[in-house]
Amino acid sequence: MPTMSELSRWIRDYGQDARNRQRLIADRFLWHQMWAAMDIIEDVDSALDAYLDNEFPTDLGERYLRIYGAMQALFLQQDALFDLVKAFHPTKEIRPTDVLKDVREARNASVGHPTRLKRKGTLSTHGIVQNSMDKDGFDLLSYPTKDDTIFQHIPVRELIGKQRAETLRILTEVINGLREQEEAHRAQFRNTKLAGAFTLVSYAFEKIFEETRGDSARLLSLWAVGQLRQSLDEFAISLTKRGLRIDTYDSIEYVYEEIEHPLAELTKFVSRQSSEILSDKTALVFAEALQGYFERLRHMAGEIDEEYASEPAPIIQPEQSYTPIIVTTNVIGE
Repeated sequence: MPTMSELSRWIRDYGQDARNRQRLIADRFLWHQMWAAMDIIEDVDSALDAYLDNEFPTDLGERYLRIYGAMQALFLQQDALFDLVKAFHPTKEIRPTDVLKDVREARNASVGHPTRLKRKGTLSTHGIVQNSMDKDGFDLLSYPTKDDTIFQHIPVRELIGKQRAETLRILTEVINGLREQEEAHRAQFRNTKLAGAFTLVSYAFEKIFEETRGDSARLLSLWAVGQLRQSLDEFAISLTKRGLRIDTYDSIEYVYEEIEHPLAELTKFVSRQSSEILSDKTALVFAEALQGYFERLRHMAGEIDEEYASEPAPIIQPEQSYTPIIVTTNVIGE
């Protein structure tokens, strides 16, 4: 079973991925709710570590604080877990098991609504038996309106262990669902390469360079600048089909902005219109700059293609290997 840390890292990486982030952040409240839920799930896990790892206090008030805190923390984690599931899978319902229901009922009776709890039409009031409190749990004395007095033991340590296991199970189920969606999305476009939009770019620049170095008719360079523009449009359309946009990636958006002016001026120049470009030498400078930008775009398209060719990241990430650095010292005179 993956650890909480591993599951959390996967979910956070998924949410911050450029394509997923653009889709999820479209609903601003849902976006913030998602990360608030993730924070609470992790924070509660840390709080439960503190409960289990530290010595149970001898002071009566401190004991109550520990019990109140542990039971309330379990309840908070459940609410956050359910909201997180809905954020990622709006139409999917992961039903809580009896374990989670038992935790909620124990919390409601002991620290949630102990003085007045209505359950299945029956009112009851409850109290923690003071001298029963320890790290393992406590006894709860209940007075229902229709039955005799009830004593029950609330096994806090056991409930923590069971809820932790259930939380890991649910988060794993959420991630597996996201991985299935991601794999289906990648498979849909795996054989359609974004880099294909730039197939004729090299040939187009070849013709631009040829016709700007001499006094030619600039027939092919007119075609070439049009082809460059067409490549940009084809790339943008291909991104849109994948649920992406030019501004999904800051790096791609930046290159598109940098391309616009030199491409517009070079188009005017080869069309013999008024332009900032006043000579063939200046045109070559503009063309060389454009060629560099297009190479960067083609490289970024290739990186996205590689991502689509691969499987979604596993839940448990492989540890990165490293070569230890060996420091050798020599003492002068030895």
